Amino acid sequence: MVWIRSFRTRKEVEWAQRILRKGGFETTISEDKLFGIPIQRFCVPARFRLMIERKDLEKAAQFLAEKLKRNKG
Repeated sequence: MVWIRSFRTRKEVEWAQRILRKGGFETTISEDKLFGIPIQRFCVPARFRLMIERKDLEKAAQFLAEKLKRNKG
């Protein structure tokens, strides 16, 4: 798995995950932690990473670019 982008809230990362899943991409979410403890407990802003299979990275980038293009037009 490779990291696509980090998000500040679980809600944002889950929204992005839903979009990619609709496109047929399998993703996972990873929350940044220190010794298994969410980093926000140490006064560090939360970070959630959206992960995807390396083999799907280029296809996912093309899929997202098309989605953005359609939303702008």
